[in-house]
Amino acid sequence: MLHDVVTTGVAPLFQNKCRAGLSILGICIGIASVLCMMALGEGAKKLIADDIDKLGGKNMFIFTTLHWIYKNGRFRWTPERFTIKDALAIEAECPNIISVLPTSEPVNRLIKTRRGDIKYSFVEGVTDIYADWMRWEVQEGRFFSVSDLDKATQVCVLGHQAATDLFGTDSSLGQELKFGIERFNPSTFVRFRVIGVMVSRGRHFESGTSLDDTICVSLSSALKRLDGTRHVGRLTVFFTPGADVNEVIQSARAVIRKRHRNTDAFAEHWTVKWTLKRMEHFETVMKIGLVGIASFSLFVGGIGIMNMCLVSVGEKTREIGLRKSIGAKRIDIFYQFLTESICLCHCGAVLGIAGGWFAAHGMARLAVRIVPILPEWPVVLSWHWMLISVIFSMFMGVSFGVYPARRAARMSPMDALRAEN
Repeated sequence: MLHDVVTTGVAPLFQNKCRAGLSILGICIGIASVLCMMALGEGAKKLIADDIDKLGGKNMFIFTTLHWIYKNGRFRWTPERFTIKDALAIEAECPNIISVLPTSEPVNRLIKTRRGDIKYSFVEGVTDIYADWMRWEVQEGRFFSVSDLDKATQVCVLGHQAATDLFGTDSSLGQELKFGIERFNPSTFVRFRVIGVMVSRGRHFESGTSLDDTICVSLSSALKRLDGTRHVGRLTVFFTPGADVNEVIQSARAVIRKRHRNTDAFAEHWTVKWTLKRMEHFETVMKIGLVGIASFSLFVGGIGIMNMCLVSVGEKTREIGLRKSIGAKRIDIFYQFLTESICLCHCGAVLGIAGGWFAAHGMARLAVRIVPILPEWPVVLSWHWMLISVIFSMFMGVSFGVYPARRAARMSPMDALRAEN
């Protein structure tokens, strides 16, 4: 019985290929558009997650220094700055904080090589554990040691792009660089020797800036030999997974207030989890909009399928009467036309999945060409969305096929045989 029902329900699709194709087009477009946008959205989430990993992971936040604060109705300059001792105090006194990385403020400095090549690049002072916590691997040479920090050794580590711009395909290990001390009009230089080159990390997804165009020096060298100060520009704080980020921030601010004359107004913080929350909110709004658009498209497609089924019922009126006269039951006629509707929607879902996959890859390639900040845009088409598409198509087939199937099943055999097709 099941074989006969499926055969009689599928046969009209092959007899009227053009009409069946036009009927399933609405279902196909609706499912393909939703899956395409979902695949691109999941790809964007993967890009942001990879971007966050490049910056140290999601269980971290950054304290930066404000030079001007708003107080008593106007902006006032503040002399308060972070120090290395602040980082040590926060790490020691806050229970949920694992590590604090003090770094100097990145400064765009003039760099000269022995051959006379000139390049402006951001120079940042870091500690010996910076590469480990920021998940930045060494490609060639080595990173800073504790001895480099203690002695303020004049050595540097190059980002992949900086090494390529300065030395091309030649090895940069052991080469000498001159760093301009003054930011805008350098006249005094400090010599540094290259001890390592880092692995390429690509570009920052949000800003589009290169993460490889940075030159790192030891924090002590940056403070003593380049900046001439004891203050650090930022504190990158790593905390235990699962800890409440707001509580961790407040505990760190309490330490800062204790060490800076009962004020923390100069300390501005940025956390990754806030960015993730904004992204999740945007994703929810996008999904609601896509579901609304897809529902309208699928409703229009369902009306088309119902219309085709009604036409099919009209064309097979005498066949219905003949089958009933030789013993076919109402349920048999009902299943025949309901199967036809379900098959139409199921074909639309399968074609929509394939169309959504191809459309997502096409749009991903187009996005990379229009905004060339990424080598590729990943397309992530999850299985649960494809399964939801198939289940929803079955539901659409049942919903829009019930009326034509009931109409066919309730026909009188005598009236059906007298009808003229």
